[in-house]
Amino acid sequence: MACQLLRSTSLPVRPHALVQEVEDELQRIRSGASASAPSLAGRLGDAYGRIEELVRLHGGRDALSSARWRSAMEAELDASVALLDLCQRARDAVASAKQHVRAARREVRRSDAVLARAAVRGYVRCLAKAGKHEAGGRKLLSKRGAPANADGTPAAVKTLSEAVAVTVAVLQCVLSSLSMRVVDTRRKSRWCVVSKLLGSEWSLGLGVCKDLEGHEGAMSAQETLQELEDGVEAVESGLEHLFRHIVQARVALLNVLTL
Repeated sequence: MACQLLRSTSLPVRPHALVQEVEDELQRIRSGASASAPSLAGRLGDAYGRIEELVRLHGGRDALSSARWRSAMEAELDASVALLDLCQRARDAVASAKQHVRAARREVRRSDAVLARAAVRGYVRCLAKAGKHEAGGRKLLSKRGAPANADGTPAAVKTLSEAVAVTVAVLQCVLSSLSMRVVDTRRKSRWCVVSKLLGSEWSLGLGVCKDLEGHEGAMSAQETLQELEDGVEAVESGLEHLFRHIVQARVALLNVLTL
């Protein structure tokens, strides 16, 4: 599903093509245009890869290493630590969610509705717990205020500042999208079978949801759980990609300050 993220705080156009490319991609990710939630984390990881290239540009490095921008650079380094913590928490929650989905599939195959229900409830709990850490992201943003946008601010500082806000929103979006799938009780929702597992009256004999919107025929609980697992794995892969590129962008910043 497409997620509405943050309102744009536009970055001024810079002559270097890489700057414009990063700005445009952050704008697309921010708006969630033409993207499913699982793909957003991977795309944001790609954007961080381009930001790393921007930091490593010779002219940019000279500006970033100047005394004038040292405090701004240190602020971005501090923010990267907080982002890595938020991202790792999200990765842990998604990894746990995947194990719960697999357990639910296993118990459905064994026709054990009680254990299948317990597994789905475990899935909901671990994502709900991760959602409580969203306050950490909001706290990070409130401390920082608006993204850096002063005249003369190096492009790398501006894009990194903007990327922090986008990253917090993306992490919230992908976790929310996974949670919403199993609490959607609409009869024509493709996830209604899984949501029924949360109810004590559910039985495996009723594990088919008919008249699914946009689908032919019916979808069984096993099929729905498989699709859910595939979605969780896509998010897991995207978060791993994002985490790795945030680390690499942080290393590039450290190199500018120390070399």
